[in-house]
Amino acid sequence: MNNNVQEFTAPFTCGHCANKTLMTIVTKYSQIKNYQDDKSTTNWREGILWELCLCPTCDGLNLRRAYWHEFADPLPEYEIVFPFIDKPITGLPAEINEAYYSALKVRNIDSNAFAVLLGRVLDRICIDKNAKGDSLHKRLLSLAQDGVIPQQLAEMAHQLRQLRNIGAHADLGELTPVEVPILEDLCRAILEYVYTAPALISKVQSRIDNLKSENN
Repeated sequence: MNNNVQEFTAPFTCGHCANKTLMTIVTKYSQIKNYQDDKSTTNWREGILWELCLCPTCDGLNLRRAYWHEFADPLPEYEIVFPFIDKPITGLPAEINEAYYSALKVRNIDSNAFAVLLGRVLDRICIDKNAKGDSLHKRLLSLAQDGVIPQQLAEMAHQLRQLRNIGAHADLGELTPVEVPILEDLCRAILEYVYTAPALISKVQSRIDNLKSENN
């Protein structure tokens, strides 16, 4: 009898490469315990289930957990505990959202490709905001001059552009996983300033306007 039969999860999104796929369950751990209500003599079992899962796409390990109660839904809903997944960036136009999350899929697979794809995100921001200039550098400066982004953020975007160039041209060198968090943080800061902050301000203003109208 073979006791080493592999178990697989239902498809879920890997916290490393963002691909949705079946994963191998490396190990399980149960914290389910027996409980009893002394007054009603009712017995039940509940607790936390843990699974360590291996992504076949990037070989990344995902630790996930679910709360299970025998009187609740028999299929527990798992959440990823590791790696930590950043909150989605809100307010992005559809094409920029698609470009950004396409880049994230290769974040832990190829640092150079990640930089190149983030460069495309910058290009799309410039197109969306009607930036002027015949190069990405000039278009970024145009965004700063028009007040779309502050000068400091334009300089940060310029650094991302330079890293993109290294990723795109082998003769300029190679990017490593060390640069990946820098690339991601730079791009995220730009996207949140240009899109998320205005969307949040608009949302708050709408709530204030509704409160004023209700009190009048």
